[in-house]
Amino acid sequence: MNMLNIHASFFSFGNPFTWVDRFLNDFKQTQTIRLNQHNLVVRWTRRADKALLNLNQPLIIELQLYFSCVVKKRVLFHEQVDFETVGVIKNLQIAFRPVASAICSPEEFARHYPAGEKLVNGPASRMVPKEVEIDYRHGQWQGQFYYH
Repeated sequence: MNMLNIHASFFSFGNPFTWVDRFLNDFKQTQTIRLNQHNLVVRWTRRADKALLNLNQPLIIELQLYFSCVVKKRVLFHEQVDFETVGVIKNLQIAFRPVASAICSPEEFARHYPAGEKLVNGPASRMVPKEVEIDYRHGQWQGQFYYH
């Protein structure tokens, strides 16, 4: 007999510790920048703010729109890059890069995200995100970006 899994449903409340963590470490810090002639709202938590203050060199966040067999939004964190970035605050820089895959293989896509070429013209280059959220949890940078 199958039971209704209410804990994984749309109507579940989820883990209460997640709600407490979100309340204690909300996205208080906010900065709006111009990225590719569009406004981008950057939000980060108090945890991320503390971690950024302790860095010796800027953290570079790459917002990547990855075109392969499917389209995937990726947030990558780097110490150094060879592409243009925009400064947000002292130790934080952001770049947006739409990238086309070299091949369309679901297995290769899932394992390695093979980069082909940067899409500098056309609709993909104009699909700049509107908002990005950054957190630092359990020693790892985390991020996500949104389109409205």
